Amino acid sequence: MTESVPVEAIDCDRTARSMTERILRGAGNPAILAYRCTPMISCDAVVHGISRSGKLVVAACPGEDDPLWQMECGERFSVRLDITKESPEVQFRLVAATVHLLGELEWQPDWITDELIAAGELPDTVSAIAGAPNGRLGVVEAERCLIHDSAGVHCFGFDELLTATVERAFPSAEDEFDAHHVVMALSDDSLRGIRDAVLNGSIGGRLCARKSALGGCPHTWNQVLCADVDRTGITMLTVEPTETYSVFAAFEHEVSTLDDLCREVEGLVDSAPMRLPHI
Repeated sequence: MTESVPVEAIDCDRTARSMTERILRGAGNPAILAYRCTPMISCDAVVHGISRSGKLVVAACPGEDDPLWQMECGERFSVRLDITKESPEVQFRLVAATVHLLGELEWQPDWITDELIAAGELPDTVSAIAGAPNGRLGVVEAERCLIHDSAGVHCFGFDELLTATVERAFPSAEDEFDAHHVVMALSDDSLRGIRDAVLNGSIGGRLCARKSALGGCPHTWNQVLCADVDRTGITMLTVEPTETYSVFAAFEHEVSTLDDLCREVEGLVDSAPMRLPHI
């Protein structure tokens, strides 16, 4: 397999930032650990998102005997927040990225929660859980966050990210499956053509990761899967009998709608050398 040719225009920080913004806006599955409480209190039945004013908010609906009730409203608790973002791929479980931060969580009193819900300040999922019986709304503050994605580990200032994510990231949680379908509707030869074009430098992109993987299930071999789609490009995963590797194919222009995505995906197909069909 040919190594990809470095492309200066492909900025790993830019793609990692895009993923981080999407995750903070509500994509992925969050888990909270209040690590300084005795004993430590954890909660993974929680939703999250960015409020209209640019704050990271979380909501949970604990049972009456849940340890979460030990965390009084109005107090600040030191927490670790981990958010796992999985691919919409239905054949396999693929973790596209994880975001991690250490910060402070403050649960809001009911009257503030009611005001924010009435003003339309909260994302829909957060509003629904916070407004339910026993619902609780929290605000998380931090200085920075880390993301582990296909290109490695990146660190971003928290306030800068929250300011950026007030604008709509693409794809939204509602658009993720549609965006994934746009890519996976391509033929196998088209997907392999895009992958190979990145690896030989015909189109912009990079080899993100490559590792040995002996064994595995034969039905997964030689498939090209879409691990993620965002405004900057496509991350594709290939599983072979002896190795697994991921490739990022960059769009010529950033996308913000599904129509934009269709146009850029078509552009990648047109730019990739034509592959002869398998017989």
